Amino acid sequence: MEVQTALVLTVQLIALFSIAGALLLYLLCKVRGTRDDPTGTQKGSILITCADTALGLQICTFFASKGHRVFAGMKDPVESLPAKLLRGWMKMRENSDTPVSGSVVPMKIDVTREDVLREAAESMGAHLNAGERGILAVINTAGSVYRGRIDSQDSLQWENMFKNNVMGCLRTARAFIGLLRPTRGRLILLGSGNDDDGLTVFMATRNAVQGCADALRKELKPYGVSVVTLDSRGVPAESLFKAPVPYTISDEEGVPTQYSADVLTTSALGVIERALYDTRPSEAYCLSVPNSKFQMRLPCRSSLKISASRADSKPIQSV
Repeated sequence: MEVQTALVLTVQLIALFSIAGALLLYLLCKVRGTRDDPTGTQKGSILITCADTALGLQICTFFASKGHRVFAGMKDPVESLPAKLLRGWMKMRENSDTPVSGSVVPMKIDVTREDVLREAAESMGAHLNAGERGILAVINTAGSVYRGRIDSQDSLQWENMFKNNVMGCLRTARAFIGLLRPTRGRLILLGSGNDDDGLTVFMATRNAVQGCADALRKELKPYGVSVVTLDSRGVPAESLFKAPVPYTISDEEGVPTQYSADVLTTSALGVIERALYDTRPSEAYCLSVPNSKFQMRLPCRSSLKISASRADSKPIQSV
């Protein structure tokens, strides 16, 4: 065989093997992508335990926009304002130029009632697609806060805070752990908060939740379930559980009422996103930190864009 012919054959073989290698790599990526996203266009399911609050609503719409199926826990998933708000938000996005690939499923959830939590877990299982073994995460946004000095507060308020914040956290973990084990998912809880005047009992509940998270982390580690807390210091305590605020943009008849559900900055939402997506999640993520030099509160690892992000934020829906 002539040298020139051998050289041509060698080049052809190299080209053939290169094409075959590229095709194999493409097929491997497709298989991996299918495993990571068994639901096709959706990235997986997430539960937000309380979407009755502005915070819960904001997190629901944020992750639905990212392509997730979001189970939105509500006391009344049909006639309540948050339920109507979420339905309207989905309808508006479906008709927009950039429709949401995710979805929101309103779900009756009350963290103080174990029977309701059991029914919710069964109902969620029925909503999962054939390729889904469970859900990716439970983000517990349920809770309550009452500000006041202990010498003037009603003890019923103390009991309510412990019932919602602490016992609700444990009931939530027990009810939905069966849906987190198959996916080696994450339980994300609101941890430490602001140590302000009039929040003694509230802070006691937050510290108790932090202790629960530490204990649950050890208990659930053998199952591959991660327990993560969100440090909310820098976010006003009342903002964590406040209801959506209605307002109007015009006095003209027929103009829809707007509802603001803007609690966290874009950077803070990014922190929650990292808590969900990080391959090796940290035990705690800070939503915001105080900056004494500028006398303002800045999200973790962010720049001075907080004012712009607030100014550019919009209500999540018009109804």
